[in-house]
Amino acid sequence: MNRSLDDLDPRFREVAMALIARCTEAEIPVRIIDTRRTAEEHADNLRRGASWTAHSKHLDGLAIDICPYESYVLHGANKLDWNADDPVWQEIGQIGEELGLVWGGRWKQKDLGHFEMAAEAKA
Repeated sequence: MNRSLDDLDPRFREVAMALIARCTEAEIPVRIIDTRRTAEEHADNLRRGASWTAHSKHLDGLAIDICPYESYVLHGANKLDWNADDPVWQEIGQIGEELGLVWGGRWKQKDLGHFEMAAEAKA
């Protein structure tokens, strides 16, 4: 599992850093759970049910998973153990969306800590 911001696509890295900074400003310390993944790591996530898409933006360095630090201390990186009803997730999601990111908390199969670069507009 990679947690390095340096491994993100440069276009996305700046926004990911802003996400973390704005969470900090909102007094929500967060832990980076995952940034860029290898194909092998992604295949393992699919096998374990930790990912639901054949081609994750993590593979391209265009996604980040974060977690409120308090949840991480209590439950670790296993998103299935995080409290989805905690209102802090809505705050984090709003911060990400204000930055123009796609938030996994809006998906049918929720992925509360997932943020990715929105699809680029086609000319």
